[in-house]
Amino acid sequence: PVTANGKLDKRALPAPDGTHLRTAGEYVAPRDATEDAVAAVWRSVLGVERVGITDSFFDLGGDSMRAVALVGALREAGYQVSVRDVFEHRTVARLVEFAGEAGGDAVDRPVQPFELIDEADRALLPDGVVDAYPLGQNQLGMAIEMLADNEQNNYHNVSAYWIHDDQPFSPGSFAEAGRLVVARHEALRTSIELTAYSRPMQIVHARAEMTTDVWDCTGLAADEVRAEVEAFGVRERAHPFDLAVPALMRFHAHTTDLGGWWISLVECHPILEGWSYHSLLMEFVTTYLTLRAGQTPDAVEPPPVRFADAIAGELAALESESDREYWRDLVNSHAPLVLPASWGDPEAGVTAPYKTGFSWRDLESGLRALAAATDTSMKAIMLSAHLKVMSQLTDEDVFHTGLVCDVRPEVTGADRVYGMFLNTLPFPYTRGADTWGRLVRDVFAAEVDLWGHRRFPLPAVLREWSGSGRLMDVYFNYQDFRQLDTEVVDASSGMDDSPTEFPLTVASRAGYLILTANRRYLTTAAADSLAAMYRAVLQSMAAEGEQGDARAVYLSAADRAALVAPPVVRAGTDVLVHELFEARVVESPDVVAVVAGGVELSYGEV
Repeated sequence: PVTANGKLDKRALPAPDGTHLRTAGEYVAPRDATEDAVAAVWRSVLGVERVGITDSFFDLGGDSMRAVALVGALREAGYQVSVRDVFEHRTVARLVEFAGEAGGDAVDRPVQPFELIDEADRALLPDGVVDAYPLGQNQLGMAIEMLADNEQNNYHNVSAYWIHDDQPFSPGSFAEAGRLVVARHEALRTSIELTAYSRPMQIVHARAEMTTDVWDCTGLAADEVRAEVEAFGVRERAHPFDLAVPALMRFHAHTTDLGGWWISLVECHPILEGWSYHSLLMEFVTTYLTLRAGQTPDAVEPPPVRFADAIAGELAALESESDREYWRDLVNSHAPLVLPASWGDPEAGVTAPYKTGFSWRDLESGLRALAAATDTSMKAIMLSAHLKVMSQLTDEDVFHTGLVCDVRPEVTGADRVYGMFLNTLPFPYTRGADTWGRLVRDVFAAEVDLWGHRRFPLPAVLREWSGSGRLMDVYFNYQDFRQLDTEVVDASSGMDDSPTEFPLTVASRAGYLILTANRRYLTTAAADSLAAMYRAVLQSMAAEGEQGDARAVYLSAADRAALVAPPVVRAGTDVLVHELFEARVVESPDVVAVVAGGVELSYGEV
């Protein structure tokens, strides 16, 4: 079969896995008006000049955030599709075959102010409020963790970045930038009230003030300034927000005479997640630089969607029997992944989390080649590596570990809305894939299945099916933040202190794999060993590709050297092992010698 321009039409050739073969870069032009219209939307959203109808969404630079924007644009054009559909079909040809021609209104009606609360709660609202709606269950969990009296102040985040800027600093422009961004975004004018209404509520105010303090560090050397900024962060971590008073965000500038300045951001995590946070950082710095140059920032048109729409999605998910059935089956059929008890230090107390990790930039070409060969995404590659490492910590054949999911509404402009759009949910894993290709495809398919159920909140899963109340020790977060202009914001200089209640979090961000460990559950040595294990897995995936052995045990260099090293020759002895045991029987016959499950045997019994 050939296309209209005489090229081989590879859509008609079945691949071994039952899908259609891709073109490996060969351009296949649209054949009808529907394909042409959909390809035009893809070009606009993905910012590419040409989209062949068999080009993979992921090969064209697609990711989950671009999928949200793409679906929003396609729905505005009348196509009844979802992000799950884009992930599953992921070419223009297959998506058109699935969705058919455009027809009707595919755009959901946005939530109106005060629509999600009853009249009794609305009557209790103070003056100057422009909207109020229920607090999301994950937001509530974060707020409770923040307020817990454990000296850790989880989800009270402090980070800092170096800003390249050789012009004199303007405190007035810094403060004015704060006023402008607060006026633009509801999230920065939102307060949290846990007890005054029929349910925990978030309240959007017409006006709010954000702290924009300036600290003078001129005259100090670079390392001295950094030390000052680090010490400032420690002090700010001990200074929690009053949740009832917006803005629940603070910006601080540390001025220097070193060709730039530091910006410290103090964040109440229940109001923002990572994408919103990085977008806000870049917007704030850009607004400041524009004002400092004596110019007027461009007007920002608010998108038609708001964070209230995400809350409406959560409320709908809680009423969905299909969502409830999906999570009931997953949790009941997959054991929770538990970190080895011996890896931690129970006496560590409340200490700063330990961070370790490495850059995978030197492996990127091989990893992206594996993503292309499997017709999946870089997220699927990194998540597969994570699950492979986790599988080496347990004997369970079927288990689950946490995955951070984005719950933004699938409408145009959703990527420009600030809010806490995260939901960390159990992700299923079944042991048995023999190659990296099979593992990555299986993991990607599981993500596609999960996507349509991602709005069912974790706290509801915990309450209904966790039993013991603890569902996961570890979560994985794939972050592809591309908002920062690195010529202005030096992302590599960043300092971050964002603790959670999870024993271990694993993040893939900006070419790095970052492990953040609670020392009570993972010692620094254990965390470093685990990071080396991730490195070994990714090296194999990059070097061996689709046919690489996914069943092998991948150890760090140090652990592998210890295993293959010749045995240590010790001083000779005339006492044999069984004689040592017999002597122990005589000395302490009642001491426990063997433990297996609920069975204990003393030396005498053995």
